[in-house]
Amino acid sequence: MLPPAQDVLRELDDDGLLDFEVLSVKALIAWLRARGHWPQDMPLSDRRADLGLAATRPPEPPGNTGGATGGGRPVGSEPGPHVVLNGRPVSALPDELAALAREVAADLTPEQRATSATSATALAPRIPQPRTSSSSGARSHSGSYQVPASDQDRTLAVGLAGEAAVAAWLQEQFGVEPQDSWKSGLRVHGLAGAQPGDDRLGYDFLIHDGDATYLHEVKASTGDSGEIILGESEVRRASRLKPDETYFIVYVSHVLDRDRRNITVLPNPFGAPDLAGYELVSTQLRLRFNLG
Repeated sequence: MLPPAQDVLRELDDDGLLDFEVLSVKALIAWLRARGHWPQDMPLSDRRADLGLAATRPPEPPGNTGGATGGGRPVGSEPGPHVVLNGRPVSALPDELAALAREVAADLTPEQRATSATSATALAPRIPQPRTSSSSGARSHSGSYQVPASDQDRTLAVGLAGEAAVAAWLQEQFGVEPQDSWKSGLRVHGLAGAQPGDDRLGYDFLIHDGDATYLHEVKASTGDSGEIILGESEVRRASRLKPDETYFIVYVSHVLDRDRRNITVLPNPFGAPDLAGYELVSTQLRLRFNLG
């Protein structure tokens, strides 16, 4: 049985396999086999034919036989990138994301809308888990793993769903229209005719409420892993606040499932000692220098 994905990523990092721009499937399978995570009698391949699996495709909706006159996807065609929203597939193509944003914003439950936007959840102290490693020493990472285009589309859709939910939630909380509070690059997909946002700000939403200024950074997940990554701009902004500013991380778990979706306001990790109850999972130090 394979270990949890987070553990696999940590072991890959320890073994230096994330030092490359792209980790090939062949190299990953060989690494899994060497670590004892690949069944001994399973072919070293990800091809369905090699694994003895029949090709599959999503079932057609009831009453839809496909074909030119049936209004469905032609038989044998592959589905485009999509996400599953409330149990049904929704296109994740960039040109069709506006519909996804509208649907997510409209289906927030009363409980989700009632979540306080100015009171962070108190996190219990976490005990760091030891990391096992077969190697030691510092490594220089030349870049990050590049996901296939279809996965990028899904990632974009999940991120937009989270921000669309938060846009509607903040409007409920403060009465501020999304076009006035939404500042990230994803606003162009969520707001009709909107001007481009700026992902370098280090936050996704800006709310002015009297003398207070609230910065909300959104992290969305289709599950509830309880793990987030802060980018460089987010770390910089969260750690450099003016006296009237408060920085929150808004974690939207199960973002594509209306009944399980939960909006959790997390504290600024730089706003209290010991990372305010967070556990630091990994560290990277990227340095620039001149030779000669």
